[in-house]
Amino acid sequence: MKKTLLVTTLLSLPSTPVFSDDSEVIDPSDLTRVYTQAALFVTSDADVRVSSMFTGAWSEDVQFAGFVEGNFGNDKAKQQGKDKFGIDYQKSRAQYFQVHAMDNPFMPRIGLSTDLIHQNGSAGVLKDLGYKDTTLLSLGAIGLINPQYTAGAMVFPNVAYTTGKVFGESADGYMLNLFVTQPIGDSGAFVQAWPEYFKVEGDTVEMESSSINVMFNAPIKSDRTQWLMTKLEYGSTDIVTPDGFEIDGDIELQAEIGVKWFF
Repeated sequence: MKKTLLVTTLLSLPSTPVFSDDSEVIDPSDLTRVYTQAALFVTSDADVRVSSMFTGAWSEDVQFAGFVEGNFGNDKAKQQGKDKFGIDYQKSRAQYFQVHAMDNPFMPRIGLSTDLIHQNGSAGVLKDLGYKDTTLLSLGAIGLINPQYTAGAMVFPNVAYTTGKVFGESADGYMLNLFVTQPIGDSGAFVQAWPEYFKVEGDTVEMESSSINVMFNAPIKSDRTQWLMTKLEYGSTDIVTPDGFEIDGDIELQAEIGVKWFF
């Protein structure tokens, strides 16, 4: 069956920002750098995701970014098992992200994030079932391991603690990712892959997901201000609702394609 709740999609950090000065070449492959940007994505489930980000600096070694995104789909089509475009609100996220340059040869940069995630309890196949909204606060950290220790690839371990309300019931848990980025050629194009595990649980609710993700991103313009972004996600989500109903999600493949603009 289709995934009924994709909070992990909102928690994932490949959309996480990175800081650059005016003379630096845009390089979104580095998840510990932030750029002012906007993006539009479409999934194979016919959902639309829009996002934007602004950036700044507290000091020479500490930069920050604010990020917002929203997902929209067609509730009626989802209830019928169909994939159609729509403007029904599904979920959203707001994030504050801060990057610190470290005087550490093994991990030269780390990022700290605070996310507020909201899932519409009556969106998609959950519509008219009477479930309350899901609202989660996530505190995370991500670091860049010096590529000289990883055969030239960029490796980013990521961990996050999550707490809040799942279908209106208290729950907490964690998320683990390990991002690996490999450049392709000299154009700036890159492949990024990562496994992801997410689990939150409370007295009456539980949500658990695991997935393997692969992204291929390439600049459309020579100045790298416009990029084609593609993603494949292979995984599943299992849910226990407050009334004890268990939803065992089938393993499925989802694709996403979009365009991102850097300013």
